[in-house]
Amino acid sequence: MTEIVTPENRTESYRIFDKIAKTYDFLNIILSLGIDRLWRRKIIRLIGKKEVSSALDLATGTGDMAILLGKKPNIKSVLGLDMSKGMISIGQEKVKSSKLDHKVKLEIGNGMDLPVETSTKDLVTITFGIRNFGDYQKGLREMNRVLRDQGRCIVMEFSIPSNQIVRFFYLLYFRNILPLIGNLISRNKMAYSYLNKTVESFPYGEDFANEMKEAGFKKVDIYPLTFGIASIYIAEK
Repeated sequence: MTEIVTPENRTESYRIFDKIAKTYDFLNIILSLGIDRLWRRKIIRLIGKKEVSSALDLATGTGDMAILLGKKPNIKSVLGLDMSKGMISIGQEKVKSSKLDHKVKLEIGNGMDLPVETSTKDLVTITFGIRNFGDYQKGLREMNRVLRDQGRCIVMEFSIPSNQIVRFFYLLYFRNILPLIGNLISRNKMAYSYLNKTVESFPYGEDFANEMKEAGFKKVDIYPLTFGIASIYIAEK
């Protein structure tokens, strides 16, 4: 039986990311075989060329999504927020190396209590972070609050494949191989064990789309990725 990850566990998850910050980017490449980068580029394509004066990236981590947003000419400014000081510190160096510090800022911030004024953002993104919120409904409501009318919220999160064969190998990898490699390289006994438990206990597909609607968003479009092992959700305020 999968252990249920409680809101209390998730609220303190940023402490885990502080501890694994130095190996986080390297492990992402190894454990996903680089697929996560392709998924983020899919988000960039879905955003399109409509002008975005102000974008917000939540659970920004080491800033990969914020940097991609900053590279788009039609996006004028990007604020990335995360609770992990270790991740933000690394991300800030990456922003400088990318020569984007004139338009991308990374700061400490709580996704469930955003230090952002109401109706000031055109776009909010969060990739593989919402499941770590102690109260993801509260987080979704906060995203809705800070968006201007017709602003878009884009969430990318892991999901469970519907194909039984794919699901079998996916769960085998997530429950056994990924925690073994991740915990070994990061030298943290629980970091990547925590990952698979949050994935399996989190709503996905239409269930998560309904959660977004409950938070006040309009019609939600779902884009399954790589046999459904992850999904992109795009909703409009």
